[in-house]
Amino acid sequence: MKLADFSRYVVLGLALAAWSAPNCRASLIYNVSMNTSPLIGEAAGPFSLAFQLIDGSSAGDANNTVILSNFLFGVGGSASGSPTVFGDATGDLSSGITLTDSSFFNALAQSFNPGSSLSFRFQVSTNVDAGGTPDEFSFSILDSSGAEIPTNGFVDAFLILDIDSSNPTPQTFSSDPSRPPQGGGGGITLDAPQAATAIPEPGTFLLLSCGICFGLFMRRKRTS
Repeated sequence: MKLADFSRYVVLGLALAAWSAPNCRASLIYNVSMNTSPLIGEAAGPFSLAFQLIDGSSAGDANNTVILSNFLFGVGGSASGSPTVFGDATGDLSSGITLTDSSFFNALAQSFNPGSSLSFRFQVSTNVDAGGTPDEFSFSILDSSGAEIPTNGFVDAFLILDIDSSNPTPQTFSSDPSRPPQGGGGGITLDAPQAATAIPEPGTFLLLSCGICFGLFMRRKRTS
């Protein structure tokens, strides 16, 4: 490749990176896992998994999407029934779930048979709302009454992610056994889920690649 041609490719790549970084935030991916064996045989069952995406702007701007997949329920566990949806929510525990904040409240809940564990993956875009109140994704477990199992977190969620930056950090919470569930029985003890970043932000790779190309170009220019 001629030096002039190489230069044009590098400049084009840098221009693309500079344009895309502020205009289209990359997605982040998290792996979530928790021990659900304490739910087996609990009087408050049957239980459901519930996922919510709230639009912080209240405008239904549809600027963020959460995609949930890879649901595993451990030994003896499984998905069951059909989902209940609110707002812009589609899918189920078997095929995967998509939530988009095109309404203020977007949610999906579906019953499951607790097994030894629960794990899933969620991918979230990171477009920060301009109004100061971030979009918020949350995960909770509902008892037979449709109420959340009490936790030590806000709104009785086991996981909350405020989309307030390009690299938000999930907050996780354990259950609160001092408060019995509305579905009956005594307090439930569940450890907080583990939430780990699965893949670095893809935009980083684009910027890194352009930087490497630019460095090679400058080195070749100096040697020539």
